[in-house]
Amino acid sequence: MSALSKLIAVETKLFLREPVSLFFVFALPIGLMLVFGLPQRAGTAADTGQHAEQTFLPSLALALTIGMLALFTLPMALGIYRERRILRRLATTPVQPALLLVAQVVVNLVMGVLGAVVTAIAVRFLLDQPAPANLPGFVLAFLLGVACLFAVGLLIAALAPSARAAQSIGPALFFPLLFLAGAWLPRDRMPSALAVVADYSPLGATVDTIGAAWAGADPELPQLIALAVTAAVASLAATRFFRWE
Repeated sequence: MSALSKLIAVETKLFLREPVSLFFVFALPIGLMLVFGLPQRAGTAADTGQHAEQTFLPSLALALTIGMLALFTLPMALGIYRERRILRRLATTPVQPALLLVAQVVVNLVMGVLGAVVTAIAVRFLLDQPAPANLPGFVLAFLLGVACLFAVGLLIAALAPSARAAQSIGPALFFPLLFLAGAWLPRDRMPSALAVVADYSPLGATVDTIGAAWAGADPELPQLIALAVTAAVASLAATRFFRWE
């Protein structure tokens, strides 16, 4: 096995041994989707058509899966590795620390995809909702959402001075982004300026583009561009400021 494949295997085992991470990926999104309930979204959908329950709840659940991996699990793991000098020790071996970073991203990405599949199956059979109608648009929106949120997570890992700081910064950013995505207050009821910001925020744009593709429409191009630009800028900044020690 190559060094990267060994690291991916080890990181996968460590991920699977962590019940909190598994809960974030597979249980919490489905639970929240069911707790929010059908009646709460049905009234909103009748008024605006923007947050139709059949597309908003599944897209929100998928965004939750991606967001929790990107902003909770990834920065915390890399912060712990830096704090425990694991990255510094790797730098003295033939295995480069950058490979550990790649392995972390790969493992979290695979888990995110598996979580998305489980969520889609749950939507189909538990809520009796159809599968995504625009599959190419759905895949594009999902991948751009993953790239955007993971890049933000890597930037948090790059800038956080400690593992504890990474554990605090991720949730502190995640819950405002979740609010902007319309989890508690539909965006049509937000002030106009805030609604515009919400439409192009990482979670807001992810929810909208996935939801549009799920319903069979084409995702909005400006929102896709916003996700791609955020991913590129955050990735460059994370690469520039990431510290191995």
